[in-house]
Amino acid sequence: MRRAVYALIAIAILAFVGGFPAYLAFGQGGGGGGNHAVVTITATPEIVSGDGGGGGGGGGEGEEGQTGCPAGEISATDRTTYEGLIIRTIVVESFDGRFELIIEEGTTALTFIGSHLGCVGIHKMEGSPSPPEDAYLISVLYDSVPDRATFNPPAILEYSYEPSSIPPEVDVQRLVIAAYNEGSGQWTLLYSVVDTQAHTVTASISHFNDLAVFGYRAEAPPPAAFQVSALTVSPAAVFTGETVNITIQVTNTGGQAASYQVILKINGVAETAQEITLDAGASTEVSFTTAKGAAGIYSVDINGATGTFEVKLPPVTKHFNWWIVVGATAGAALAALLTHAFRAQKKYGGVTGALSAEVGKVVSLAPKLAPKVMKATRSLFKQINKLIKKG
Repeated sequence: MRRAVYALIAIAILAFVGGFPAYLAFGQGGGGGGNHAVVTITATPEIVSGDGGGGGGGGGEGEEGQTGCPAGEISATDRTTYEGLIIRTIVVESFDGRFELIIEEGTTALTFIGSHLGCVGIHKMEGSPSPPEDAYLISVLYDSVPDRATFNPPAILEYSYEPSSIPPEVDVQRLVIAAYNEGSGQWTLLYSVVDTQAHTVTASISHFNDLAVFGYRAEAPPPAAFQVSALTVSPAAVFTGETVNITIQVTNTGGQAASYQVILKINGVAETAQEITLDAGASTEVSFTTAKGAAGIYSVDINGATGTFEVKLPPVTKHFNWWIVVGATAGAALAALLTHAFRAQKKYGGVTGALSAEVGKVVSLAPKLAPKVMKATRSLFKQINKLIKKG
């Protein structure tokens, strides 16, 4: 009994000692009508930077890259809605400053599992997948984070190259950005635009895979290729033995200079040929002449271009015996003269005298009669020519 009383006294003393400071701090407890103070305890969260640095005072978000992302990456969280819509353009540089990824405002950017972007970066790839066939590796290999992220519309990739780093055998215009698909183990060459003044290669990308820049040798120009056109055959119809002119246009539509044989075939038989040499893109006209002695239709073929011409027989000229006409005319004139002389022989003392008189008359009248005779002769010849042409 005595021990129990001592225990109760000890508990009361401890309670009074422990509660007295609180009583001083918060006021008297009193009975049920006293005021009671309420104490709220709030925990202050720890701020973690991407570089692992602390800082005693807390505060807001620091510089880009100091948002809990690994070194070399930036956070896209504050620029992306929960649905993945970019509300402020994001620019990400590779670890060496060569590559730049630009995700424009209004782009929907999602990880491969469909969530919005967190940390984004372009690091140096540890592995070394083989480049495409015949390709020269111009850049290092880059590891993209997050892998297989998607951009709709596509994001922009820009690579800055050093001209001195391009091998002499590589055509600068054939630099290309490529994305590596780990699943298939294949490089996909992206459509790339090279700016030789700014020394940049630019491409669009819709799937954020590992990256590299490749170069290719200058393509050899295509071989020479010849085309014939504009075949002309003139005149289209001739008489036997007359010349026909034949021309053709020949163009080298290929990428290299070369020689070409132009062959003229008449009725399928090679008649003559010319060899010409043309530079790439050049054109020239080639001419031929031919003549045929037999009438008919002749086909023309020059390296696949075809045409025709006709050869006719010349008109038939009927032989005219001019001496018969002249002799008959002279005979008729002489007969008329003799007849007149016989009729006038009494007057002039015989036929001889009459003839002499008539000849004298003709001679005296010759200046007057000559124009009429010439006119009559020309008229006669015209009539004869008309008869000849009519056949």
